[in-house]
Amino acid sequence: MERVFEKSLCLGTGIPFALLSIVISVPNAIVLTALYRNPLRCFRKTFSIVLVFMSAVDLYVGIVVCSSEAITRFLCAFGDKKITQEGDIARILGYIGVNSSILLVTAMSVDRFVAVVFPHFYLHKVKPRKLALCNTSIVVFSSIFASIQLTGIPIDVYLLIDIHLHTTFPLVTTILAYTGIFFVLRKRSRVDFQRQTSMPSNPTLLDRRRLKTAQMERKIATTSFLILLFLIISIIPYFVAILLEANCNGCRGEKWLFALRESLSVFLFLNSVVNPFLTAFRINELMH
Repeated sequence: MERVFEKSLCLGTGIPFALLSIVISVPNAIVLTALYRNPLRCFRKTFSIVLVFMSAVDLYVGIVVCSSEAITRFLCAFGDKKITQEGDIARILGYIGVNSSILLVTAMSVDRFVAVVFPHFYLHKVKPRKLALCNTSIVVFSSIFASIQLTGIPIDVYLLIDIHLHTTFPLVTTILAYTGIFFVLRKRSRVDFQRQTSMPSNPTLLDRRRLKTAQMERKIATTSFLILLFLIISIIPYFVAILLEANCNGCRGEKWLFALRESLSVFLFLNSVVNPFLTAFRINELMH
């Protein structure tokens, strides 16, 4: 690869990573601070545990991943260092952050499905401590999986496993989960509407509490769906570039494909930019 082309590509992608480092880190740090200000109430709610882990992973992405990518690419643009490749430390750190984020959103989808479809089971069996243990296991698994690159595994095999484990499986799981949530909430909304129309002018405390719970379920489901939507938007472009490289033999080694893949890698962190703003809409509700 020509050195001039590589330097231009490093500079062109290094600037967005430097901006992402700031744009991701500051909002997620603010969200985590807001959540920690009232831990006795906030951390008693299971959904807030999910948001804490997502914000923590996004903060890691901003401070560690994007910063290391920016530094490495600036050293490539203005020095003798080459652009990051599979197996490099900066790329492994990126895999940890991106894969953890994807699997956490997948777990959140399953969590919301169980909460909506089996509310009584969820209320009595799913506790914040168990959810925290599950999310910790996801981060540990993502770290171990990313570190497998250091064992010398063929990169083609690793990428194939990574695509299906962290793209195909999450997409199928989340689509099924939110399809189930949609049908259940639609059916439940009809029941709530009938209950509201037949409700007396002075509803009981139980009726008001039931309606408030239903409204909260819809709001949380909407928030988690938007988080999922932006995750899909962020991973699909890079996913398409990887599939193109894997299935187009004549495209391998071409400059335009390499530049396309490296440029689209910036989109992998789009959800880390959006997540804190979506979370901010629910902080007041989670802390009361």
